[in-house]
Amino acid sequence: MNTTASLIQHTGSTVNVVRQEDKKKALSEAVKRLSIETGSKIAIKPNISIQEKKACTDFDLLTYLIEYIGQFQPQKIFIVESDTYLRSIWETYDALGYHSLDADLVNLSEEVCTTVWPGETSFFKAFPYPNLFKDIDCMISFGKLKTHILTVYTGVLKNQFGLLPFPDKRLFHRKLDQVISDVNIVFPCDFYILDGVAAMHGEGPLDGDSIELNLLFSGTNPVAIDHCACTAVGINPHEVSHILHAHKMGIGTFNYHVEGTLPEINQFNLPKSHSSKD
Repeated sequence: MNTTASLIQHTGSTVNVVRQEDKKKALSEAVKRLSIETGSKIAIKPNISIQEKKACTDFDLLTYLIEYIGQFQPQKIFIVESDTYLRSIWETYDALGYHSLDADLVNLSEEVCTTVWPGETSFFKAFPYPNLFKDIDCMISFGKLKTHILTVYTGVLKNQFGLLPFPDKRLFHRKLDQVISDVNIVFPCDFYILDGVAAMHGEGPLDGDSIELNLLFSGTNPVAIDHCACTAVGINPHEVSHILHAHKMGIGTFNYHVEGTLPEINQFNLPKSHSSKD
């Protein structure tokens, strides 16, 4: 990745929608356009939570992704995440069994950072950029489709929030739309996958219920992926403010083509505070 943060317009116009009960086959289909060069360094940002495992990126899918990347003989595969105000990410890695993965685990809160001035951001004037990312050749965001009592919906855009090296991210909740966009500007990914195999609905992300959808969304345009996923589960994406803000900031486009069949999920429940889907 570039050593200085710069806005990258994700103009990818295709969102790949895979509906398949066999998770390994589904993952293989979802990443068919993922380009990995031999000897490269790969960073994967899954969605991780120790408080509610239903809110995490599916462990089997993450394992299959690492296996898929491994066939290209990468130099390194990193799993990247940061601490929260409640606990160290090492505790979460332990609880979720991440040490069994064929990848190097990274705590971004412990990484040496360089201050960068992105210029295009709307909240951060200066940003602590972990030096690890200077040598990354390909970055993959592997988010989880779920509801969120603050943002209504969370997917690949919100997943990047965990790249902030600050443990107490509650400090940014009042300006969450801007912060989510800024993090996506500073950490643009080469590929995005959204795990909707067992999504979460209701009072997510901590008290939601699991709902089996057997869906994966993937592509290079994070705004389009989140827009597409919202549409599938009956959420009006134009009422999800962080998606609108990311579109406004040029992080992605609403102009996209769906490859595959986009289902209509009618049993997907929103948080009570956002009960209307209209």
